Amino acid sequence: MFLHPSHLQRVPKPSAITNIDPSLIKKLNHNASERDRRKKLITLYASLRSILPGADQTRKLSIPATISRVLKYIPELQKQVEKLKQRKQDILSSIHKKGDQIHIDTNQSNGIVRRSLPSVSVSQIEEREVMIQICGSQNMRSSLSEVLLNLEEEGLEVSNVSASASSGAVVFYNLHLQVYFLSQS
Repeated sequence: MFLHPSHLQRVPKPSAITNIDPSLIKKLNHNASERDRRKKLITLYASLRSILPGADQTRKLSIPATISRVLKYIPELQKQVEKLKQRKQDILSSIHKKGDQIHIDTNQSNGIVRRSLPSVSVSQIEEREVMIQICGSQNMRSSLSEVLLNLEEEGLEVSNVSASASSGAVVFYNLHLQVYFLSQS
């Protein structure tokens, strides 16, 4: 016979257990399991509610209202992701067209022209916090200051920047940014 831990205080002493109706024990276990299931659901809905934008967190939404708002919010996020992907593609295309990363390798006597686009990685740390990692040539025409100015124009504020370089004329930038607003361009 199995007793749920939350009901142990209600169960009589072991010597009296033999007198308890098995259907009562089954009912107590079922009630405890159902209570635990409801607590888990409430916790999951609260977690779901907590990831909604700030305006939806000012008051506790009912479960149906939470689900409804999430169902509206997910497509909004999907549209935002698509816009950001398109914006990224436009920026990379613009960089490529400008020939930003064309440089002559002066270390080689034959003067071969090499093309290398920077590698850019963006990670969202929190709702309004991102990390951008850029790996590119030290001889880029666009300076880090130009990149930072463009990011600020897009509504990002720099919290921290670190840079390092390899012996092979490659530079690595790590940018930690706060998102204040996204421009509608």
